[in-house]
This record gives sequence, C-alpha cells and structure tokens, in this order.
Amino acid sequence: MQDLMIDIETMGLPPDGAMLSIGACFFDLATETIGDTFHKTINLATAVRDGGTIEPSTLMWWLGQSEAARNAVRFNGIDIRKVLLEFALFVDMNCPDGNLRPWGNGASFDLTIMHSAYLRADIKTPWHFSKERCFRTIRNWYPQVEYNPDDKGDGAHNALQDAIFQARHLFRIKRAVQASKVVS
Repeated sequence: MQDLMIDIETMGLPPDGAMLSIGACFFDLATETIGDTFHKTINLATAVRDGGTIEPSTLMWWLGQSEAARNAVRFNGIDIRKVLLEFALFVDMNCPDGNLRPWGNGASFDLTIMHSAYLRADIKTPWHFSKERCFRTIRNWYPQVEYNPDDKGDGAHNALQDAIFQARHLFRIKRAVQASKVVS
C-alpha cells in the first residue's frame, strides 16, 4: 500500500505546533481496505524541547475535552525523536519503494506540522512533498457524503481512530462518486 492517512494531536498550530500523538493507517482505495497502523503518544516536554510550540487557545481547548481524551495524550509519552524515527521506519517497512502518498486532514496542518518536527529533529521526512494529499479538500468537494458515526470508534481525539475514520470516509466518497457516474 502506498496511501497513508495521518492524523496528529497537537498543543499548537502550524507550522511548529507541539505534537502530542501520531496516528496513521495504510489503506488501499481500490479495495477499500485498511492496512498496517501506527499510533504513538509523544512526551510533550520533548516536543517543546525540540522547538514545538504551545498555543494558549489550543491548551484551553484541550482542558475542555473529556478526561479520557486528556489522559490519552498525558500519560506514557515517548521522546519525539524516537517517535519520529519509529514512524519513518514504519513507513519504510510498509512502503519501501519510496512512493508513499501521505494524506492529512488539511493542506497545511498534519503533514506541515510533522514535516516541521522532522526538520527540527534533523531527521529526513519519510515522504516527498509532491506526494502529499489533502483529505479535507476531497471531503469538502463532496459534502453530501456524510460522516458515518459508526466509523468513528469510541475514542475522542485519538489520532489512530481519527486516521482510520478519515480513510473509511474517503472510501464512502469513492463509492458515492462511482454510483453517481453509473446514474449519469
């Protein structure tokens, strides 16, 4: 699989928002299957140590989330450099030909923040910028394809569940587009 849906949780905004977690899932749009997944929580202190920023409005937003959501990013965090290296290895093991197509939910959010973190850590970003894809753009082109709440899972603001949800929603959009072509 070459398509990888990436979602991150952060304490700030692009380009240098301090990351709290990375979730990602490989997927195949043709077969509508989810492949290997990645999910790691990042120690916030290490993200800030490496130049990640905390935005007061984002901090206040997190304080308003459920205890489960706050605890999911509060405990068991791993040094950001280790997480970035593990993520790069995960990408390389699953897409060794270097033709990864990373997807983010916004042209300037997830992938921009991750790329910035890789630069600050002096680690090569595991994709080429020209392969980046924007899920939000596709989703906004087809607003009639509503989110399926059953795809969301039970974890609010869980980066892996969000990545899987976004990939499944992309499958729903593909089916809707194909169905509309049959009707036309």
